[in-house]
Amino acid sequence: MRFRVKRDGRLEAGGLFFIGLLDMVILLPYFRSEGATLLSDVVVVCIALGLTVLMGWLLFGISYVMDAEGLIVTVGPFRSKILYGHITRVSKANNRWIGYRATMSKDTLEIHYRSGRFTSVKLSPADKQRFIEELVRRCPSLIIGPLE
Repeated sequence: MRFRVKRDGRLEAGGLFFIGLLDMVILLPYFRSEGATLLSDVVVVCIALGLTVLMGWLLFGISYVMDAEGLIVTVGPFRSKILYGHITRVSKANNRWIGYRATMSKDTLEIHYRSGRFTSVKLSPADKQRFIEELVRRCPSLIIGPLE
């Protein structure tokens, strides 16, 4: 079961602004310099394009999928699977800027688990109620913390 990500327009606009700023920082000083060769032009443009694609993928390539074994969280090229048996608690995220985040919204949930590199992940499903109901169905011993 796939869940859509809730997105805040201001965060998306900020991300796009950051990508544009990064491109300007890379490209403007280079093209203002004299004596650039065609090869160096191609290399710098490819680096800027590669960073733009990577940053866009990180910002807009977020997904949450519940399969038979666990919750799969994807952020761009990074993917993690949290087994249902390892999920211990779900609550409203207190600080959405610190920790493992897969979100594009201020309205976030924090999923706590007991395996892997991190001990929690912050998510922002568009339909929080349905997401929590499905998680409870798949993790009967789940503790639901404060959600407001």
